[in-house]
Amino acid sequence: MASELGDYLRACRARVRPDALGPRSSEIRRVPGARREEIGAAAGISPDYYTRIEQGRVLPSYQVLSTLAAALGLDEVETEHLQRLARGHRRNTSTPARHHVRSEVAAILGRFDDLPALVLGRSLEALAWTPVAATLLGLRADRERNMARRLFLCPDTRRLYPDWATVAAETVAHLRRITVQHPLDPATTGLVVELSCASEEFAELWSRHEVSGVRPVGKRFDHPLVGRFELRTEVLTLPEDQQTIAVYDALPGTPGVAALARLRALAASAPGRSDGPARHGPSR
Repeated sequence: MASELGDYLRACRARVRPDALGPRSSEIRRVPGARREEIGAAAGISPDYYTRIEQGRVLPSYQVLSTLAAALGLDEVETEHLQRLARGHRRNTSTPARHHVRSEVAAILGRFDDLPALVLGRSLEALAWTPVAATLLGLRADRERNMARRLFLCPDTRRLYPDWATVAAETVAHLRRITVQHPLDPATTGLVVELSCASEEFAELWSRHEVSGVRPVGKRFDHPLVGRFELRTEVLTLPEDQQTIAVYDALPGTPGVAALARLRALAASAPGRSDGPARHGPSR
């Protein structure tokens, strides 16, 4: 992973504001961000040693990586990503990803039956969902169920998000983190290759080397039947299954409350509605 480590360090260095590292030189800068010597000085290492790290010629210690992370202004998720790249683990020692939903997980999903909620696999495949989620996101068992593929390749999904660029960047940053955590997962690596070839926007975002973790966020929607509103996303992580449950809800007193009520009514009147969320996706 030496090349990936160097690419990541260069991308992070390009995002550093030089004035954040101290007084700026009057010399004209030809590249964005901080220079190698500036990051090296901030981390307490020589410019030559930092250069060799970027070039993959030395393996830095945990302590050096920690000081580099601080100099680059990395958060906890980004620092963990840096450490994983430096370790260069090529063995996938984590629990294999499940491509079905256990009955216990389906039962948890059923507790959110009046909200948009879905179970996502490691490569962002929608494995099961509630009727309200189907109405909100346009999910159907016989259509594309990978949320990243839908986001970049399905025009209807693109139109659903007024802040599409932000949602797209967050999705790519999540996939970047997953590919380093699970480098031998063919579903995720294959998805990245496919989208890099099929979408110039995905390829450009992938080249930024940004990473992000799972966290609660507000997300705006422009639904063709309900209009514009915002919902908050809460995510429950299921480490044993390598899955997550994403639940959307509205903050009290916001337009999202009325929007959710309308989505529930639409879901209840939808043809072929089943009695349980597990029947909206593969499960056993």
